[in-house]
Amino acid sequence: MSMDTRQKQERIVEAVRRGLEGEAAVAFVRQSGFLTTPLGLVRHLRALGGRARILERIHEGKSNVEILELQFPAERLSRLQSAPQEQADLFGAVDLSHEPVSLPSLLPGDFDSTRLTLRVPNDLYHALGIAARVEGVNRNQLIVDILTSVLSRTPGLERFPDADLPEEDDQILG
Repeated sequence: MSMDTRQKQERIVEAVRRGLEGEAAVAFVRQSGFLTTPLGLVRHLRALGGRARILERIHEGKSNVEILELQFPAERLSRLQSAPQEQADLFGAVDLSHEPVSLPSLLPGDFDSTRLTLRVPNDLYHALGIAARVEGVNRNQLIVDILTSVLSRTPGLERFPDADLPEEDDQILG
């Protein structure tokens, strides 16, 4: 079988190790980047000897890759194993003879967009979807357009009196 299939099976073994079942296990495997369905998950579990056999090997202290190697001895699965990295390996050797590198500060304005999560009533959410279809844009773009248009309106100055305005300006505006 392909290495992708074995990597997916390794994620399935990890789901069993974490005690995930059903939709939670499918969601875990999908979160790892592998497409699967509940039926596909069952097929892979059967190919691995069943959930009980996997749990038995987990209780023996076997790693996920060792479980796969026991099930498929003819295949070379050493590529699935990664050597545990030391902290120094993760960041490279520390050279104290150089000045510390100053990283640029990443402020929200440094990016093209920022994610925003809103909780809105269900009927408003569906109304936004209908309005977006009518406008021919996606819901996100419609919300951006609405917010841009509302926030671009200049409020009446009478609502926000400014004590610093000179008297002649008050007469012009009033």
